[in-house]
Amino acid sequence: MVILSDMKKFLIFIVFLMFLVSGCGKNKEPADNNKPFIVVLGSNPLYWEKGKPYEDPGAEAYDITAAGDTVNITDRLQTSGIVDVNTIGKYEIHYDVSDESGNKADEQIRTVYVQIF
Repeated sequence: MVILSDMKKFLIFIVFLMFLVSGCGKNKEPADNNKPFIVVLGSNPLYWEKGKPYEDPGAEAYDITAAGDTVNITDRLQTSGIVDVNTIGKYEIHYDVSDESGNKADEQIRTVYVQIF
């Protein structure tokens, strides 16, 4: 019967841990470093008639995954800004989105001019 010393047991354990840890990261998917992008729909700038209820044409957002696929992430799109249709002036609508990996798109802005036609 072979009896291993405590030091040999410890060394075998360390070698086992090194093999275990070295194999852990081999099946990871490539990192997603691609920024999503936003497509503003409709005219930009947009000229709007004073007093007419504002209807924003919207925007769409897309992401290019680490695998190179383009996916629609419009459901993650955030829109901010207010157009006061009763006051002539210049207004901005801001569109922002981030993908699941936390990559943020370049913000897109629609300029809206409320005026009398």
